[in-house]
Amino acid sequence: MSGSTRGTASLLRRTIHVGHDPMVRRSDRIEGFMSFGLIIFAILLLPLAVWAGAATASSQNALIAKQSAELHSISATTTADSTQTTASTADYIAPTTEMASAQWNWNGEVHTGDVTVDSATPVGTEVPIYVNDHGDKTVAPITQSAADVAAVVTGVFTWFSVMSLLVIAFMLVRVFLDRSRSAQWDRDLRAFLDANAL
Repeated sequence: MSGSTRGTASLLRRTIHVGHDPMVRRSDRIEGFMSFGLIIFAILLLPLAVWAGAATASSQNALIAKQSAELHSISATTTADSTQTTASTADYIAPTTEMASAQWNWNGEVHTGDVTVDSATPVGTEVPIYVNDHGDKTVAPITQSAADVAAVVTGVFTWFSVMSLLVIAFMLVRVFLDRSRSAQWDRDLRAFLDANAL
């Protein structure tokens, strides 16, 4: 058995209090087993986190493929100078953006609408936009990098959220065990003092 393996086994025995040490209380053994279980769960949850991330990546890639087939990148031509606009709600004020009226052709039909442009964009500027199969302006498709980030975030969040619940449960049980140990200590101290009272 290597030194690292012996060290790990020794740490495990100390954690779960293997043996018949009379100084080790039942609550100590319960806390030790829970600590060991928390470590095991942290390891076992890794495949679940990887699966969640992979599932998200698969769904995002499917959406990218769907958007690639349904959304089309074309150029719109501005028909007016850009103007500042601020989209806001009661709880949120968005930064000021520049908008301009524009038109574009799709399958021989002219469409019009407002597009986002750079500051002080003049009339006649070509602006790249995305349209659907009907030629209506729509949002840009999801990028591969955004899909990859979403997959990683999902995996990490899955592991972190489950582990957070387990740690909270462990801490609650530990509080109960601490109170139980404190009460037992008080009872033992009183019994000792009563037994040795003059």
